[in-house]
Amino acid sequence: MVGRLTVLPQERLALLRPALEMQLRETASLLEEEPFEDFFDSSMRALLVDGFQLAGADEGTVWLLDAAREFLVPRFNSGPKAESFVGSYRQSLRTGMISMVVATEQPICENDMRANRQQDKTLDLRLRLETSAMLAVPLYYVGELRGVVSCVQLQEPGDESKARGFSMEDLRRLQLTSGVMSRLIEHRLLTLCLGLEVLG
Repeated sequence: MVGRLTVLPQERLALLRPALEMQLRETASLLEEEPFEDFFDSSMRALLVDGFQLAGADEGTVWLLDAAREFLVPRFNSGPKAESFVGSYRQSLRTGMISMVVATEQPICENDMRANRQQDKTLDLRLRLETSAMLAVPLYYVGELRGVVSCVQLQEPGDESKARGFSMEDLRRLQLTSGVMSRLIEHRLLTLCLGLEVLG
């Protein structure tokens, strides 16, 4: 029988917990405005790209809430047109499918985006692409909803062929990927707060 690992924090460290939790929240909020690419390291990128591919997506995006909680801002995208909208595009929380994920804190799997009237097509038109199917899941870290992780299947505008679509297993894969990434983000925030890592 395998024993359970039990670690009791030293009393002097336990006394620091409220201050550390406050510092973690303050540091996490910096990601809302600071360049995310400085923080989002190669391990996180590789995890996400692998997760998107395993789910059968063409590309995926990490969206973070802005400080005012009015917009979702793309902070990372794995596609070839990432530079044209990452960090600059703003998705209003009043419209669009990924905004529904923030409002409900529930994942979505939509395999007929063309027929879904809740889709905001602004970004598709800007990129000259058409989203045919999408998965989107909430992203939490440091105890709060901080954004959304989404991945999509794309078609050229005017392509009438049926979308490949996502399965519920694909959605579970994306949820697992998002959960692991949340832990990686929290770990990095913690090491920064403790002075164990310096962003270079």
